[in-house]
Amino acid sequence: MFTLIGFSLGRSVGKAAFFSLHSIAVVLIAGLTATSPLIFLNAVVGQETASEKAAPAGGGNNAVAYQPAIELLPETVAGLVRVPDLPKFCTAWKSTNAGQLIEHPSMKPFVDAQRERAKDYLQSLDNKIGLKLEDLYEIGSGEAVFAWLPFENDKRRPFAVCVVADIRGRKAKADEVMATLDTDLKAGGWIRTDAQHLGETVRIYNTKPKPGQLKVEQIAITLNDSRLITADRDSVVTDLLDAIAGSPKGPSISEAEDFRTVLTHSARAIRGPATTNGGIVALEWFARPFQMGRIVRESLDIDRGNQVDILKLLQNQGFEAIKGVGGIAIMAGDPFDILHKGFVWAPGVTGKPDKYEMAARMLQFPNEPAKPLPTWIGDDVATVNRLNVKIEEAFWAAESLVNEAFGDAIFRDIIDGIREDEDGPQIDIEKNVLPNLDNHVLLITDNTLPADVNSDRMLVAIRVADAAAIKVAIRKAMEVEPDASQMDALPGVEIWRVQRGEGTDDFDAELFGDLAIEEEEETDEPPPLLDHWAIALVEKGPGSDAPYLMFSSHPEFLVETAKRIQQGTPGGFGSQPRVIAISDAMKQLQAGPVALDRFVRTKLSLRVKYQLLRQNRLKESDTLIASLVRRAFEDAESDEPNLMDATKLPALSEIEHLLPEAASYINTTEDGWEMTSFFLK
Repeated sequence: MFTLIGFSLGRSVGKAAFFSLHSIAVVLIAGLTATSPLIFLNAVVGQETASEKAAPAGGGNNAVAYQPAIELLPETVAGLVRVPDLPKFCTAWKSTNAGQLIEHPSMKPFVDAQRERAKDYLQSLDNKIGLKLEDLYEIGSGEAVFAWLPFENDKRRPFAVCVVADIRGRKAKADEVMATLDTDLKAGGWIRTDAQHLGETVRIYNTKPKPGQLKVEQIAITLNDSRLITADRDSVVTDLLDAIAGSPKGPSISEAEDFRTVLTHSARAIRGPATTNGGIVALEWFARPFQMGRIVRESLDIDRGNQVDILKLLQNQGFEAIKGVGGIAIMAGDPFDILHKGFVWAPGVTGKPDKYEMAARMLQFPNEPAKPLPTWIGDDVATVNRLNVKIEEAFWAAESLVNEAFGDAIFRDIIDGIREDEDGPQIDIEKNVLPNLDNHVLLITDNTLPADVNSDRMLVAIRVADAAAIKVAIRKAMEVEPDASQMDALPGVEIWRVQRGEGTDDFDAELFGDLAIEEEEETDEPPPLLDHWAIALVEKGPGSDAPYLMFSSHPEFLVETAKRIQQGTPGGFGSQPRVIAISDAMKQLQAGPVALDRFVRTKLSLRVKYQLLRQNRLKESDTLIASLVRRAFEDAESDEPNLMDATKLPALSEIEHLLPEAASYINTTEDGWEMTSFFLK
């Protein structure tokens, strides 16, 4: 995507920070606020904005006028990333664990191999080297903004990518870079024409279309003493020049209500931590989820054929209530290596308690005061996620979504069939299951050594109100499941194990069946996502203050957890020193009542995946995520080479000290959700 506007990964990135910056841009995070939020951010965080900072040492003219890019970009922007001060970003990045990881000597063989493979890949597609990220570092003196703009009526080019960079004081270096770029593009078969627009020269590069080629490839670049603008559509560049001259085609993104709401909220949230903990404002981002979703789909050339259009389905089901999402990240503070504060803006549309329409009514995540982590979570657990969700309301809200996805009113028929089918479990989900589930869910992961495709384990625990009713429902379901058997593993606990057999109507196939919903029935059904799993109702015991419905990808994981509850085993995950450090950091940030919190011991979480990655076996892993990845790409037709040469990665022991603990939490507000994430030092 960046190659099309003159960017390439084909050469060594001289500054390690740009290894990260490219990733940030590709993942489509977005940018800063409007004029007043810009000033507000400067005031509350106490740092200079790009428009106010002096040009860097080396001959810059601080008198050169500079208008921030967010005042120039149109309000139609789907998403953007803004680095307020590129040199400061790169300096701060080097001091973070992630920056040091990329520069670690043991990583050099891997990084070098990736550069060479990327170069071969780009050349194989006739994409010649353009403006390199390290060149942008050399010429950038202030902000750098990456933006994605939709052109949905243009089927050949449905979106554009644009980069705007402050180059004040570095024009001479920029001219050198442009001369090299011009030579490289012409050598690659690009044809240059120059156009004059409002006294500025716009260099427009086009390729000769190949027979049958529909896609138009173009690079447009202009620069002056203040800024560099490059895009893969010349009209984007000329429209920005019009805006600079005071004649924009319409309002700027800085005036959009969703943009201002999201970034102002984020700026207020980051004010306290930035003042207390230090660090620099590293990046700001904003996105309109559905517009960005369509751009991602187009950029990845995803063709779902007859499968359901997920974005359209979600839009039809009320999820367009989510108007915008964004945030601000600071780096190199203390105790936070990286700290992000963000906001999801989803104002209510109905005036009712559930606020939203149709399936979007499932977005109900009540805040609860944060409690100590349960001692029944084991010492070696890698991640813990705790979520408050109104399960019963969410279940029924899904009815219209399921019916639309299948093109038929099947939801109630399925529920009725489970209750009434003489050959089925005859469970009344509406009366005997849903009312007896609490609103608190835990998702726990760990892994076992030696590393193998079966090492990663997952356990889901749902707090229940009526243990007896849920136990009966589980028993009924398992008694009609041909691949289920009761384990004689723990007295007093009915643990049911399911090992996938050859049948096509297994309970696990129904529970974890094809998520890629087809509009027409297919004869060859994909296998269930998990080969084996276990389920049980674990009663309240010395180690737990409530009964839980538990499901696990590995039966032994469920048995171990149930034993801790029965025996009241002390300590556990929450007593580990680095987990305590995470909890203390959350208190320092005044997390308060939360809808979700997440604790990650990064080294433990990655140790098996990392070893499998080094062996090129990660896709073989018997995990839910790996199964989804395999399913997503099993029918893909692609001749592109594998860009990941993971065999050159160093042993985990050489870099694990650079993998700090991480955490996040979400608070539900009246009009959306506040997001906080961080890496510790």
